[in-house]
Amino acid sequence: MKNSELKKLVAEYNDLKRRSKNHDVSDELKIIERRYFHETGNMINDELDGKKLYDLYRHTTKLIE
Repeated sequence: MKNSELKKLVAEYNDLKRRSKNHDVSDELKIIERRYFHETGNMINDELDGKKLYDLYRHTTKLIE
């Protein structure tokens, strides 16, 4: 999957998350989460929340100490 396709997938995920307050789109969200995980090996929630970067930073600080 190209980077542009991943960006579209993330944009669609964010749009569905925004619409999920008024509509039930949980099935569509699960499908997008699975596709993103299959393509990148990372959870989309972790990527958007920044947990992945935090874990990387935490790991490098342990190596420095």
